[in-house]
Parts: sequence; C-alpha cells; structure tokens
Amino acid sequence: MKKTLADWLNWQETLHLSEIDLGLNRIREVARKLNLLSPDFPIITVAGTNGKGSCVALFESILNAQGYNTGSYTSPHLIDYNERIKLNSINTSDSLIVEAFEEIDNARDGISLTYFEFGTLAAMLIFKQQKIDVAILEVGLGGRLDASNLWDTSLAIITSIGIDHVDWLGDDREIIAVEKSGIMRKNTPVVCGDLDPPHAIAKKAKQIGAKLSQINNDFSYHKNDDNTWNWEGFNKSYTLPLPALAGEFQLNNSATVIAGLVTFNNVLEVDSNNIKQGLKNVSIIGRLQTIHQKPNWIIDVAHNPHAAKQLAKHLNSNPITGKTIALFSILKDKDIDQVISIMDLNIDEWHIVELEGSRSTRINNLEKAITKQNSNKIVKTHQNFLDACKSLKSTSNLQDRVVAFGSFLVVSEVINACHQIDGLGDKLN
Repeated sequence: MKKTLADWLNWQETLHLSEIDLGLNRIREVARKLNLLSPDFPIITVAGTNGKGSCVALFESILNAQGYNTGSYTSPHLIDYNERIKLNSINTSDSLIVEAFEEIDNARDGISLTYFEFGTLAAMLIFKQQKIDVAILEVGLGGRLDASNLWDTSLAIITSIGIDHVDWLGDDREIIAVEKSGIMRKNTPVVCGDLDPPHAIAKKAKQIGAKLSQINNDFSYHKNDDNTWNWEGFNKSYTLPLPALAGEFQLNNSATVIAGLVTFNNVLEVDSNNIKQGLKNVSIIGRLQTIHQKPNWIIDVAHNPHAAKQLAKHLNSNPITGKTIALFSILKDKDIDQVISIMDLNIDEWHIVELEGSRSTRINNLEKAITKQNSNKIVKTHQNFLDACKSLKSTSNLQDRVVAFGSFLVVSEVINACHQIDGLGDKLN
C-alpha cells in the first residue's frame, strides 16, 4: 500500500539516531545520487536568529509580484508539513512531497538522513522538477553545517545575530556569527540586517571574499508620518508602503530584503512597483498575528530574548485599557528567565501550559520561573491549550488582550484550539 505523507514523516522521525546532526557529508552523497548538486536556478539563502521566515515571505511576495516562479523552504511548520515547501507562496501538495520522498529513499542506499535533511532534499528535488526561477532557502540551524548550505548561494542574507540554540551554537554572538557567516561565498553578495553586527561578520566576509553590505553602512531606512517609509542605498532611494506584517521590526526585515534584491538585480531584475506590491501582499503565520478582536488575541512565535524584546516593544507601543494576559510556554533549552523578565512588565496575568516532548519545560518549572521574577503576578496552569483557550475566551473582557507566545509549538497549538472553539480565531486565514 502506498505510504501517505503522514506515514513518511512518522518513519523519518525514527530513521536517524538524533534529531539534529550537523554536517554535510551524508546529504551531499544523496544529493549527488539525485543529480541535485548543481541546480540551474539561483539560490537565496537566509540565516539569522530571528526574522528568517519573514524575510523569506518578503522575498517570495516581491519576486512573485515581479512574475518570477519561486520555491521556498522554511522550518518549522505550524500546522501542516506542506508549509515548509512552497511554490509561488503556496504550500506544496502531499503528492509532490510523497513522490520526492520516494525518490530520495530509493537513492539514499542505506545512508541515514535526519528529518530535516529529508525535507531539504525534497524541496530541492521539487524545485528542480517544477523548473522554478529562484529558490529561497531558510537555514534551519546555524549556517555553516546546515543542510541548506550544501548548495552555493547566489545571495546570502543574515538577518540578526542573537543567543539561541546554545547547546549547538554557543552563547557568544561572535562565535554564533562565524557559524552564520558560513553561508557566504566568494564574489557573492551578502547582506546583513543586524543593527549591531558582530565583528566576525565583516571579518569572515573579507576572508572569504564575499561582497558584504550592512544596514546603516551601505543602506538605511526611516519611517515617515504618513504610513510610508523611505529606503536608501546603492545610489537608489524608494518611498514605500508599510509591509503588511505587524511590528516595527518588519521594516528592518523589509529593508534587508530590498538591499538583497538591489545587489541581486543583475540576476533577477525587480522594479520599484513590484517591490511596493510585494510589501502590500506579504503574509506569514504567527508573527504578531491578530487572530481575534474584542478581546484582542495575538499569536507570536517569540521564543528567545531578541524576539521577546520586539514583542514587548509592540505591546508597550499599543496600550490597552484592559489586562494583557500571556498564554505561554517555552522549551527548556531556551533562555527562560530572560524571556520572562523582558515580557513581565507588559503582562498582567500569566497562563501556562506544558508543551509535549522531551524538550518541554515542566509546568512547575515554568511557574517557578515566573514567580521568581515577580511573586505578585497571577499565574494559572492549564492541562492543555484547548482548555486554556476555552477558559480565556470565557473569562477575558472585551478590553483585554491575550498574547500567546514562547514557541512555534505554542502558536500551532493555539491555532488548532481556535479551529475547535466557536467564535475564536475568526481572523485566521
């Protein structure tokens, strides 16, 4: 009997000894067997601690507006695995992914692959078969040894450098920057959108011979008072509409993407009208996304201190008359204390749920971390996200605000719960 996509994914989770196994030798050998090592389309590779998914969505939207056929590969997914592999911003079908998995399994000849490596190969195989014009690959972890870095990039993007994945990348921004810089290639443009870039970025670019452009050095932006913003760089300037993504930080992401497109214009020509159209059309799940109004429900994947600062800034800039209620959980390998510390001033009441899986933070440890920060805060525990959402729907007032954050898993669980509760999540796509 033919395997379904779910069958394949369940099997892949058991295939390799560890979920993460950085290194390119195994995937390179399978890619060679599949004749994938030299794709005939340019590749944009996006690395960084935060903002990667938004930048991929921005690239897709602008390039689609220009008429290019795009393929994108991102992770993790929130609802369906198909979100990881998109063609022209649309999730790829089960059948295309299953066919790719079958071909990869036949070619690997006993070589063990991780779940992520299987997906990366499937994306590149589908992109080749569908004859796309450009691929946009999001780095899964780090850069230098990530599966997405098997292929030489035509344009490297480094969004930001923060502390995350400490067990794998370390707790020093300079060391982390070296790993992210691994996506650079000689004589190839690389754009860094970090407002305070580690010195290692410029140092590695010089060593490699990459053509580095950095924000506030080679390009810049500023917001106007009339819902527009200005981008300037490389002897060009644009007055643009605000991107259709909430949060001031999306201007930084948009500016970085535009800088990439300008430096890449000899490969993929893009005009200002389609940049404007792409900014208006862009969408992505779970980034400061409002899913319900009165009371206001916001979902955000903020799961590290850098992202928490951006979420806190947004909440602080948009005060409400009611309470701000957190629906929160976080994985144990994250900087839990720092994330809670950053958010606590903006939170009136904490509602917590223990995530599933070996990386989850136990409910009592979540509670201790919050009360250690502020013993006066109300902290309520729930068995699961469905119960938590039902409780908050019935107890919150119209003037209140519910903010679900702390992990991609939190956002996916809340979206699933909303689909089961009448009258909640009415603004979900």
